[in-house]
Amino acid sequence: MGLTEEFKVTIIQPTMTDDDVMDFVAKGYVILEGIIDDTWNRTCATSPSGPAETLAQTPEFIKEVLLHPQASGIVRSLLGENFRVPTGAQHHLFTKPFVGQTWHSDGLSGSGHEITELQCYYYPRDVLQADGPTIILPGSHCRAVDREAIAHYGDIAGQISLNVSAGTIVVTRYGIWHRAGPKLNHTPRSMIKYSYFRQAPPERDWLIDCDQAPVYQKRPSLPYAGASESYREHVRRKRTWHWLCNLNDPAVRRLEDPRPAHELGSRPVHEIIGYFEQGRS
Repeated sequence: MGLTEEFKVTIIQPTMTDDDVMDFVAKGYVILEGIIDDTWNRTCATSPSGPAETLAQTPEFIKEVLLHPQASGIVRSLLGENFRVPTGAQHHLFTKPFVGQTWHSDGLSGSGHEITELQCYYYPRDVLQADGPTIILPGSHCRAVDREAIAHYGDIAGQISLNVSAGTIVVTRYGIWHRAGPKLNHTPRSMIKYSYFRQAPPERDWLIDCDQAPVYQKRPSLPYAGASESYREHVRRKRTWHWLCNLNDPAVRRLEDPRPAHELGSRPVHEIIGYFEQGRS
């Protein structure tokens, strides 16, 4: 890649705390407002629409965007120290008015509670409401759906419109519901999308105060979720937290299900059979 020796030895430091990670587990996104330098924003904003592998593999893009300390600090915190860096990207460039997109999730959403991929949206230009901003739905990343099943929804309570300044990167959980809003003008609206991947087993590789992982703290219910679905969301979040902390013992798994103890009591079948066999002897 032609990287300098100084750049090769850059160490990426985690930036998230236990509380930050719990928030991400619940919401599924982090907004890093205006972190990329304006000079580099102008360069990226004029890149061609469509596949952007050439741009993504330049030393400048790697250094200024992919391994920016704030962005890569989030990625390391959630994917571990030796995460996989993108070698490709897609430049979504809209220049004319259009009605916007329907709700959708990329790939397979709701495929599990593990965090193995982070999808990022980088905006090299300011995005105003009239530009047709990306709209995301917090907490939707764990829901198993197909694209057609959610395409008919309109505005949903709690949705977030990403009206952001140039240089903003939004780190999302892969599978989060999103769509482009209605575009009302001819001002270019630019978004470069790419993903990082995990390649190491999970561990608490973020900023921690003590070695023992804290109990997951319940986050507010989603505005669009009723009581039953809020209960399910809380269980999903706890399972993700326990997976990230590599807490796999049976006692922890029991804590993931908040049903009353009288519904969860169990004994090995061999123990019961042995009891009856002793009674016959």
